[in-house]
Amino acid sequence: MPLLACDADSASSPDDERESDPDSPAPPPPLLQPRKRRSAAAAALPRLVKSQLRKVGGVFSAFRTPEKRMVKRIAEMARDKRTYFGCLVQDYVSFLQENRECHVSSTDLLQTIRQFMTQVKSYLAQSSELDPPIESLIPEDQIDVVLEKAMHKCILKPLKNHVDVMLKDFHTADGSWKQLKENLQLVRQRDPQELGVYVPTPDFVDVEKIKVKLMTMQKMYSPEKKVLLLLRVCKLIYTVMENNSGRMYGADDFLPVLTYVVAQCDMLELDAEIEYMMELLDPSLLHGEGGYYLTSAYGALSLIKNFQEEQAARLLCSEARNTLRQWHKRRTTNRTIPSVDDFQNYLRVAFQEINSGCTGKTLLVRPYITTEDVCRLCAEKFKVDNPEDYSLFLFIDDTWQQLTEDTYPQKIKAELHSRPQPQVFHFVYKRIDSDPYGAIFQNDNSNHAL
Repeated sequence: MPLLACDADSASSPDDERESDPDSPAPPPPLLQPRKRRSAAAAALPRLVKSQLRKVGGVFSAFRTPEKRMVKRIAEMARDKRTYFGCLVQDYVSFLQENRECHVSSTDLLQTIRQFMTQVKSYLAQSSELDPPIESLIPEDQIDVVLEKAMHKCILKPLKNHVDVMLKDFHTADGSWKQLKENLQLVRQRDPQELGVYVPTPDFVDVEKIKVKLMTMQKMYSPEKKVLLLLRVCKLIYTVMENNSGRMYGADDFLPVLTYVVAQCDMLELDAEIEYMMELLDPSLLHGEGGYYLTSAYGALSLIKNFQEEQAARLLCSEARNTLRQWHKRRTTNRTIPSVDDFQNYLRVAFQEINSGCTGKTLLVRPYITTEDVCRLCAEKFKVDNPEDYSLFLFIDDTWQQLTEDTYPQKIKAELHSRPQPQVFHFVYKRIDSDPYGAIFQNDNSNHAL
């Protein structure tokens, strides 16, 4: 879908994301608002009237657009581990949250997430799990757009806080934010003309408005909505430039002004926001206006990062230009559709000890790894001193089955998910001679740990 199909000024705020997201909690009531007593009439509202109100609500929900209905249905599937799709999503999210050391850089982390989103979209487009089928509600040319929005909700939303923390940790550890902070201060101390700015610039009030928009951007999990908000910022800058001079300006005039504004906003986190959008935005949206302003924001940050005190960096260095070209080629080059085997790599395994109860970890287990290899991995992850006393079990239909060393857990999982009637099952790494009715399944809440 072209990014400009939606006007930039209609970009959603975090409140808009919450309102359009039935899974988000309702905002809390004002703390100082006095509690109102219920009137006798309200307390005595007949159940029949309440029932009628519920029916009216059901009528309104029936008018929900097909796109929202499909996104809601996919989100429900993502929470249901009885579905193959739900198992894939939950296992992947758990794996990322539990294995922070598996990525070597911020770019590596974001590229991995984007690849998984693309793979799962490909699976859903061909899957028979969706009921009703997506093509029965959504026109063929809009299916990818709807699936992309569903991926934001199912994958990026639960990972939002984790990704924010990881990006901050990466940039703090490599020293890039320390250098950026110093350069931001240097640039703020320069006059606009020293940055190559010879046109009207936003005043203090406009800069504060822009800063509020950028802070709002930080709260969003959808890269598409972030880009729409970035469009609003850039168009506000263009409006100030043109209204205060009465003439039109091009890219050569805009980039120095954008650099000046970014420095005035003084937000280290904007570096992570730009990276988030550049790596997670759907490639089809990189060719239009959104892609142009996104690369402009990257260019402004590059100018600041490479700013030298003795001379203003008014032009992008060749290294930054090469990086942009490589990024654009990597993100927009057509790739072959991945197979299911490419992303069926996560397995949730519970670890049961009689004295310490149960814990769970999501392991990276490829489809053709045997139970013997999984047991070796479990012994390492759960720090078991005597692995010969442990084995991998399948718990299903209130029965325990010890898996032989030459079986393939991922194939077993796939077979169970392919059955007409979904079944709840768990892979459990435990002592071979332990009590089969251990703490792991003694209460309803225990399943959530798996």
